[in-house]
Amino acid sequence: MKKVLLLLLAVMLVGCSGEGTEKKKEADVKKEVVTVKFEEVDTESKATVEKFAKEYNEKLTLFKQVQPIGLDMIPEPVTNELKDFSQVLLEADFKEYKGHYKLVAKYNKDKKIIGYNLSVQGLPEKEVNDEGDEWAEGMTSAVIVAQTLGLDLGKFTESLAKAEENRDTHSYTDSTYKVTNLCTEVDAGKFEFKFELTK
Repeated sequence: MKKVLLLLLAVMLVGCSGEGTEKKKEADVKKEVVTVKFEEVDTESKATVEKFAKEYNEKLTLFKQVQPIGLDMIPEPVTNELKDFSQVLLEADFKEYKGHYKLVAKYNKDKKIIGYNLSVQGLPEKEVNDEGDEWAEGMTSAVIVAQTLGLDLGKFTESLAKAEENRDTHSYTDSTYKVTNLCTEVDAGKFEFKFELTK
């Protein structure tokens, strides 16, 4: 009898938790995505993002002359709309190895730029050689973002090394940016880089 009661109790609990999940799903569906056209962005922020895209592309062109690497440029002119105050500037697959990366401009509710995020998904760490060639495209893009923002590349690589070694997150402030390297999922080949304006 105790087994039957426990089984009924388990079924009731599953039913209750399922009901809550359904209500949550309905609430998520009802939540609308806030979209904003790039033309509606704060004028100064719009100019900042356009300048960032131009300089990123210029630095990438120079880098490719020294070290040929298959990285995409940010499409210009920048016209992408914002979805929930995030604007995808670039999303591309690696050219040589399996993986992809996405560069996003982040805005606040006043449609002012507050920073950039770069997420990278490459091969799992156990499939990567000692030099990390399989991650090179995503890492190079992160370095070019840091360089475009005028950040100290020595500090950036030092912070990245600490985060990667500890399988953790490491942050520091450089110029007007708080830089965060997220390597909590490095085993799965996932990295994230946040460049948040502090002023």
